[in-house]
Formats: sequence, structure tokens, C-alpha cells
Amino acid sequence: MKLPFKLWSDDKGKRIYKVTQTYQLTVEQYVKASDKDDAFNIYLDKGGIINDKINRHLTNEDFEICETTYIDTDTPDTDIKYIGTVVQNDEEELECDTLEPEHKNTVVSIIKEIRKRG
Repeated sequence: MKLPFKLWSDDKGKRIYKVTQTYQLTVEQYVKASDKDDAFNIYLDKGGIINDKINRHLTNEDFEICETTYIDTDTPDTDIKYIGTVVQNDEEELECDTLEPEHKNTVVSIIKEIRKRG
């Protein structure tokens, strides 16, 4: 069996273990789009995880004792939820005319912050 590290004379009698742990990672991003399909396409193109960044440098390693040989990502199920539409209010400010109150504060805060900076 080929191991990712060398064996030395003082390793005699040590046991070798392969530890595999599966992590679940959730990414939640807001996307401005014209419809649900457009939102998904924008997410695929401009959002999500940079898969090239998921590599052996993501793990802790101790040379010659603990080495990473395999990291993989799986395409997750994607849930796309309509939050609301950008509208102009009576004060002529842009806001999200939202369906659910818990999203309104988040989206409006982001839009106001962008307007302050811009």
C-alpha cells in the first residue's frame, strides 16, 4: 500500500489510520435577477464556492504524521427563494418590497449601505 508519507525506523509498531470526515457547508447568497432561472444562472456564474480554493491547504497537516490525500466537493441541492422586488418608496429611496419581514431588514440595510458608499 502506498502511503502519503515515508516510514522511518522509529515508526515500527505504529498503526496507520485513514480518517474520513464529511462536512456539510451551507452557502446563502442574495442575487439580483429578473426571475428564478436568471437568479440560478447568475449564482452559478458569479456566486457559490470557488472550488479551486478547496484543496489540501484547507486542512491541518503535520508533515510525516498527518497528510491529506483527498478532498472532494459535491454539487449540493439548490433552493431558490423569492425575497421581493426592488422598488422606490415615497422618499424616493430604493428598497426591497419583500414578502417576509425577516428579509426586509437585511436587504434594505444592504441597499442603504451601498447607496451611502456610492
